[in-house]
Amino acid sequence: MILITGGTGLVGAHLILECLIKNLKIRAIYRSQEKLNEIELFFNKYASKKDKNHFQRIEWIKTNLNDIIGLDNAFNGIDQVYHCAAKVSLANFHKEKLFKTNIEGTANIVNLCIKHKVKKLAYVSSIASIGAEKNIKIINESNSWFKNQRHTHYAYSKFAAELEVWRGIQEGLDVVIVNPGVIIGYNFNSKSSSSIFNRINRESPFYTNGRIALVDINDVVKAMVLLMNSNIKNERFILVSENITQKKFLDKIAIKMNKKKPRIKLTRGILISILIIEKVLNIFRLKRTFFSYGLIDTLFSLQDYDGQKIKKKINFNYASIEKSLETYFNNFQKTK
Repeated sequence: MILITGGTGLVGAHLILECLIKNLKIRAIYRSQEKLNEIELFFNKYASKKDKNHFQRIEWIKTNLNDIIGLDNAFNGIDQVYHCAAKVSLANFHKEKLFKTNIEGTANIVNLCIKHKVKKLAYVSSIASIGAEKNIKIINESNSWFKNQRHTHYAYSKFAAELEVWRGIQEGLDVVIVNPGVIIGYNFNSKSSSSIFNRINRESPFYTNGRIALVDINDVVKAMVLLMNSNIKNERFILVSENITQKKFLDKIAIKMNKKKPRIKLTRGILISILIIEKVLNIFRLKRTFFSYGLIDTLFSLQDYDGQKIKKKINFNYASIEKSLETYFNNFQKTK
C-alpha cells in the first residue's frame, strides 16, 4: 500500500489521481474536513468519468505531520511513501510554522519510514532548498546551500527538511528527492502558484525583473511515480521545464485571462523601503512583517535551474509552459 502525505494539497491531490488511474491502493493524510470536502468536489469534476468511485477508493486518515501517534497508525502496512505535505509561505512571520511543519514534520516521516521498514520514500522538496550562491547563473543538482547569503525562512525550512531525508538515507532508507520550480496546476486556495494567477485576475499592476523556474503539476507527479518505481535511489532531481522572466510569465497569464498586463516595475529600493516600514509597524504591533531581505533577493534573482538530469535517467519529457497554461485554464473553468 502507498501512503501520501498532504493528500489535500496541490501535489498530493494530483498524485492521488495518478495512482488511482494505475489502480494502486492509496492511503492519504488530511488535516481538516473542510479540505477533504474541497478535494472530493475537485475529484468529482476533474477525475475520469469512467471511475465514479475514485474518491471512495482512497483510505483517508485524519492526522498531521506532528501527530506521532496518528502518523504511526497511518504507516501500518505501508510499502511506499510520497511525502508531499509542507507549509508553503514566503511570509517572514510564518517562521515557526514553517520550521514546525517542514523540518520536524519531515523528521517524523523519516523516522516512521525507518521504523516501519518502508521500501522507498519520495520526498517533494523545492528548488528553494538548494540555496546556491547567487553568482551561479545556472543551478543543477551538484550545487549546494550557500550559508553566507540571505535566504527566506521557507528556503531554510526545506533545506533543513532535506537534511532529515539525507539522514534517513544514512540509516538505510531508500529515497528519491524532487525539487520542483514554481508548479503550474489547479490548486484549491490562494497559496503557491495559484496566488500568481489570483494577482493577475485582480489586475495587480506590479512586477519585478527577476526570473522564474516553472514546471507543470502533471510532470511533477509523473516524475515522482517513475522515480519511485525505478531502481534509482538516494538522488535528487530538479524539476524545471523552462526559465523565463517573471514579467514574461505574468504577461502570458494576463493574455490567457484577458486581463491587463502588469506595467509598474518594482525596484529593489522600493521593496526594501516597504520592509523597513513593516519592521517599524511590527515594533508597535500594527503589522506583521511579510517581507524579508531573503525574499527580496529571490524576487530579483536572475538564476536559472537546469531540469535536464531526469531526462537522462528515465524516459521523461516536460510539457511546454504554453501547454501547461492551457491545461490550467481548461481545468480552472471545469472546476468553477
